[in-house]
Amino acid sequence: MWRLTRWASLLLSERLRQREASLSETRTRTPMLMPTPRLSYGDARRWSPTDRRPSQLQGYSIAFLTVLLALLLTLLLWQLHRLNSIYPLFLAAVMVSSWYGGFNPGLLATFLSAIVCVYFLLPPFYSLAVTGFSVIGLFQFVLVAVLISSLNSALRQARSQAQKNAQAAQQNYESLRQIQDSLRQSEERYRLLIEGVTNYAIFMLNPNGNFTSWNIGAERILGYQEAEIIGQPFERIFSPEAIERGQPQQVLTKAVTEGFSKENRWHLRKDGKFFWAHCVITPLRDENGNLRGFSKIMQDITERKQVEEEKEQLLLREQAARAVSEAAQSAAEAANRSKDEFLAIVSHELRTPMTAIIGWAGMLQTGALDEAKVTLALEIIERNANLQMQLIEDLLDISRIVRGELSLSIDLVHLVEVITAAIEVVQSLADAKSIQIETILDTSIEKISGDSDRLQQVVLNLLTNAIKFTPDGGRIKVRLSKEVWNREWGAGSGEEFSQPSIPNYVQIQVSDTGQGISADFLPHVFERFCQADSSHTRSNKGLGLGLAIARHVVELHGGTIQAQSQGIGQGATFTVNLPILEESRQESLSPPSPPSPLSPNLLTNLRVLVVDDEADVRQWITAVLEESGAKVSTFSSTRQALEALEELHPDVLISDIGMPGEDGYALMRKIREIEAEQGGRIPAVALTGYARVEDYKEALAAGFQLHIAKPVRAAELIAVVASLGKMSGKI
Repeated sequence: MWRLTRWASLLLSERLRQREASLSETRTRTPMLMPTPRLSYGDARRWSPTDRRPSQLQGYSIAFLTVLLALLLTLLLWQLHRLNSIYPLFLAAVMVSSWYGGFNPGLLATFLSAIVCVYFLLPPFYSLAVTGFSVIGLFQFVLVAVLISSLNSALRQARSQAQKNAQAAQQNYESLRQIQDSLRQSEERYRLLIEGVTNYAIFMLNPNGNFTSWNIGAERILGYQEAEIIGQPFERIFSPEAIERGQPQQVLTKAVTEGFSKENRWHLRKDGKFFWAHCVITPLRDENGNLRGFSKIMQDITERKQVEEEKEQLLLREQAARAVSEAAQSAAEAANRSKDEFLAIVSHELRTPMTAIIGWAGMLQTGALDEAKVTLALEIIERNANLQMQLIEDLLDISRIVRGELSLSIDLVHLVEVITAAIEVVQSLADAKSIQIETILDTSIEKISGDSDRLQQVVLNLLTNAIKFTPDGGRIKVRLSKEVWNREWGAGSGEEFSQPSIPNYVQIQVSDTGQGISADFLPHVFERFCQADSSHTRSNKGLGLGLAIARHVVELHGGTIQAQSQGIGQGATFTVNLPILEESRQESLSPPSPPSPLSPNLLTNLRVLVVDDEADVRQWITAVLEESGAKVSTFSSTRQALEALEELHPDVLISDIGMPGEDGYALMRKIREIEAEQGGRIPAVALTGYARVEDYKEALAAGFQLHIAKPVRAAELIAVVASLGKMSGKI
């Protein structure tokens, strides 16, 4: 009995495994779209589950019939031969019932078989009572029967699923065949399209960047035949410069990372000629996202580029011409506005002190002023005259700067003395506004190479500017220190600008507690004629030239200047950095000899000939020189001066340049043509209002020893005449 049960179980398990293997093979083939043997109409009919599946009534009927048949055969065999077991035929009945009817008919057959066996074949016969070993046998029978029913039911379900899979496979096969036909037609259309396109180069690349396909358009545009280009690297159509820069690989990388690459670039034909192409590269990927290659479409647009460039050049020329015209017009208008504004400012700045001079001079002429008022009038006249002279000097300096003719008289300079002298000049202005000037000066700083007068002018401009913009009771701090170079110098707005590195430098810093500088105006603070407030209501006067001159002078010394301010009301700081001269060069420069003080009778018995068409100037020069003991003769024209030269035999000549008839240059040339005994070698100075470098050179070329620009101070005039007197040997 046990061997029979095991045999039945193994048989059913083997059949189930074979069915599942068949089902698995069907499922595996279908997704891979492999060709499946086409099923005929008859095959489909045989595999139809609806035709092979009996109804519930038929299943139960088969269970009754098979159990009845098993009982009859068992009784028959029992009569013919004594059986060792009564269950085999009943197991066969259960197997047949469950195979054709399903699990429920199998259970019914199992139940009927157990009842029949108990009643007819197990003692006590014709009774439902079971005793002894019959219980064990009956239990084994029921267990095996249930197992057979379960296995047959699973086999039925597997068979049904296999039928469904077969139908699905048939449908998939039909769909696949249609898809293959459609794909074949699409590939044919694509091939005809690619091969028929001649205006575009269309080709494929493998993932390594080698050519794998080549159309007729590519042959026409690039010049390569398909046989000679297939398998070649993508770099073949790039220039050597592009290959050196790695552009071919960059293009493919961009296509992979961004999904496509579209650009216009130069490409290289087989014959070595370049053409401008519009290119689109698209990466090709499979259904798993793996890179399978690249497709590239290229169009030759060289002619279009040439036309576009010609149009662009024409447009640029038109725009440039229009811009030049507009810029010229704007510049002319701006120049006119600037000229008008500048002339208005100059007129104002010159007329204002002139008003005080003329007004107080007129009051002095009346003789109605007491001694205190006379003294006040003279101070005001002198102060305003100095102001006018300073304005004129600033204008002349700017003119020299614009023409690049501002020069320096280089010597060893002690900056402490320069700063101290500048402070002494402006101290009265600071006292008038109760402004305190603090100094922190490093007296151990060695002398530097520079122009003492120009550096003093820089400090004066900075101090005057600080006093002008600092309110009453404010404070100005002047610092002189030696610094070690540790950063880049800035200029203008305080931003950093690269300059040559200098190991050591001296720093002059002027800071104030004034109204400060706005961030908008800070970058323009060193520009010429530029003022934060240029309106008629401005409280601070001036031409706006002092800082521009200071910057140029500092740069001529190889230094830098910068302005810093935290904003309006926060004060301002101006910093000047000047390089320190090397010790070897310092030693090579001899210190200047201190000037000797002028004695009251320095020009005693010195005969001076003065030629000037302005009577007031002649009278002033006469008064100044006669106070120093000179004998002065004045004339207003060249002719008179030549006649007096032969008669008076003067020791020194002072001549103006701009005079009616013949100018000072003509006078000097005629004098130099005279014999030395008749005065042809007389030392002469040109005292003139023409102060350009060209005027200085022309004066020396005409024969003058010195050139002095008007206005000139009395002490300076006496010193100049004294030096000329020494040249003549009379002093």
